[in-house]
Amino acid sequence: MQLPDKAPLVENVVITSADELSELVKEALSQGKGAFLKIFAKDKNGKYYITVLFDSSKVLAVECLVVDNKQTLIGDEALKLLKSLLGRPMVVDVYSLDEIEMKLSIAENLDVYSETPKIPLNELFSFELLQPPKVEVSKPQVAQEKSKGIPATEEKPAPTTSKPAPQPVPKPSGGKPEVIVNFTGGSIPEEAFKKYAENIIKEAGRIRGISVNRVEFDANVGEGVVYINVRVYGTSESDDRRQLEVAEKRIFHIVSKHAPIILREAEYKPILRDISVVLNGREVKPQQIVDTDKKKEGNVTPDGRIKLAVLEDVWPYFSNFARTVIKELETAGIKVTRAYFDIKGRREFEINLAIAVESEFDRATTERTIRTILTRHARELGRSIGRYISVHSVDVELIERTTTVKPSIPTVTSGKAAEILAKKELLEKEVERLLKEAGIEELAPLTEEKRREAEETLLKSRIEPAIETLKNRIHAELKLIPRVTFKWLKLNHEIQGSTVYVNIEASFVKESVGGLFGAYSGVSDERIKKDITETINRIIQDISREYGVAIRPKKISIILR
Repeated sequence: MQLPDKAPLVENVVITSADELSELVKEALSQGKGAFLKIFAKDKNGKYYITVLFDSSKVLAVECLVVDNKQTLIGDEALKLLKSLLGRPMVVDVYSLDEIEMKLSIAENLDVYSETPKIPLNELFSFELLQPPKVEVSKPQVAQEKSKGIPATEEKPAPTTSKPAPQPVPKPSGGKPEVIVNFTGGSIPEEAFKKYAENIIKEAGRIRGISVNRVEFDANVGEGVVYINVRVYGTSESDDRRQLEVAEKRIFHIVSKHAPIILREAEYKPILRDISVVLNGREVKPQQIVDTDKKKEGNVTPDGRIKLAVLEDVWPYFSNFARTVIKELETAGIKVTRAYFDIKGRREFEINLAIAVESEFDRATTERTIRTILTRHARELGRSIGRYISVHSVDVELIERTTTVKPSIPTVTSGKAAEILAKKELLEKEVERLLKEAGIEELAPLTEEKRREAEETLLKSRIEPAIETLKNRIHAELKLIPRVTFKWLKLNHEIQGSTVYVNIEASFVKESVGGLFGAYSGVSDERIKKDITETINRIIQDISREYGVAIRPKKISIILR
């Protein structure tokens, strides 16, 4: 991959584990908006030169050159190879990129970027940790415990277990829970974190049967912000899975609730990157509690043509998304025989679509139309639910249309037929003579009126389906508008010459502000109405272009309650 001309942050560093590689990436991200890695590695099959582009949360692009045979791998293949090499010795160059350099790098490597699955960083670096023992947390713990004179007993490999989770740490001899702060990229007063931890411990202690033993912070300090990973270790008197999950959810809420203490005490804006809770040796992260083993697969439509597989908690969003996409495809002249939406991911979603269609277009145009519609609705849904959604693969099966061909009737030329044709010509000449005698000026108004009637009939044949499509598409897309709930739509139209003027009235209920930080509290009613109006105008332009009918909005009225 191409990289803007830039000096490396570190060069020719030898690493031997995924943890070390993860730390190098974090160090580069702490100094900029992105990171670029050049990696040289080898295994028994060959030698590899791998380049990887990251942003602050995920992998953006991966390319691999197989040195032995000069073969180039990109995207998913290169990513799988990189995962298989984690844990082996590697020689690494690390570059930190600012925002402009990030965008230049993406633009110069757009082909690789488009082929690479956007997986989170923790998913990449936890790949090799599926095998015991899990040491990514114990390293900093051991270093802290050595500095405090506590024996580092946790570093010993545990016997083979089904899940390599860290064991709960016993309370120090004084009985007071331990607070550990690890800084990267700079430092801020530790007192802010101690006060933050005190509030977490105090409120978590009110949960029945829960005792907190230790709170650990990994703080990555940037310019005016600090990115924080929080780990809370404790014990529970109950081993009931349901009670543990309820306790863990309450602790997640407590950690988020008291994060503003960092801003008040240290004047750095806290951004919680990751929260994990370990109770009785069982580690759970917020999204895992909600989502683990809850992927739902089923029919979106009663006829079973459209199927969907996605996490249960977002099923309603994606089922409506699938119906909207299919409806718009069929409006565009692409008949969907069957479709399967496979939505992968938890915090960020990746759409994989397998679809069989009958289309009046060629394959390239059909595939391009499907991907364009899918990408546009994915972007709008992502804004609505606050998640990153990308389109990974679109597998199109083109089914030929079944058309009934009428057998052609052979033309029989006989003496009788020739006589009839000759009489027809004589009649036409006689009609022309009579028209001339009657005067062409007298006939002109009648001809013009017939022409106008024909044009109006032709125009109406296009207007009616265009208005019906317009109404359906506006109705579908208004359901996806964020921050409001769509209630009803009225659409009237009138024809003036060759232009259709539409009057649109739509009603919405504004959603109540929720969450810890009041995500919608700063959005005015005027801004919401503006977004809705822009959406309606965009749909009108699209339909006007698709049907070749001049459609103009005469009045758009948005009711917001």
